[in-house]
Amino acid sequence: MSARKLVNAGLTAVVLVAVVGLYRVTPDETDFQQPIAVNGTIGKVVQTPRFDLTVEKVRISKKLRVPRTTPDRDTLSDFVVVDAVVTATREPIHLQKVDIRAADGTTYAAANRNGLQNADLTGFQFAPGIPARGSFVVEMPADQLPGATLLVLEKKIFVDLEPQATIALRVEQDQLDGLREDVAVVTKAAEQ
Repeated sequence: MSARKLVNAGLTAVVLVAVVGLYRVTPDETDFQQPIAVNGTIGKVVQTPRFDLTVEKVRISKKLRVPRTTPDRDTLSDFVVVDAVVTATREPIHLQKVDIRAADGTTYAAANRNGLQNADLTGFQFAPGIPARGSFVVEMPADQLPGATLLVLEKKIFVDLEPQATIALRVEQDQLDGLREDVAVVTKAAEQ
């Protein structure tokens, strides 16, 4: 093989490696359609352009009591109750999408139990500038909480580049028993 053919083969290989490398680091369609994370942690105010959110505490229970409803709800996994304060910053809003993403990447959606939509923060309309206190409820195994993150969006659909409160819950494995309650009572969401 001549030197010229060897150089051409080498250059072709370099160009192919460069093309594959660029392809892997170039953002794709899904990268442009994801919500924009506004990171925070429990106990600190997370400020998005549309709402401020402070997670106050996390509770765990096998039973859930919803105001003005009976009987208590039971689960085969656990109810994770996240107590928080939310303030709309510009206009009235609803927080329609609440999830907890476990450390392994599994995402658990907000609980959809009867009566909960009238009590928790996902069913509340936030008035601008007026803080409201209440809870988010997610049904998931409590052993998935260590390393988990709360994800809160204003909208359920068309969330391209929307701000998403992304809050590290900072729950450790040895804290789970201390967070457990016999019955987790959801206090009806209300303005402060």
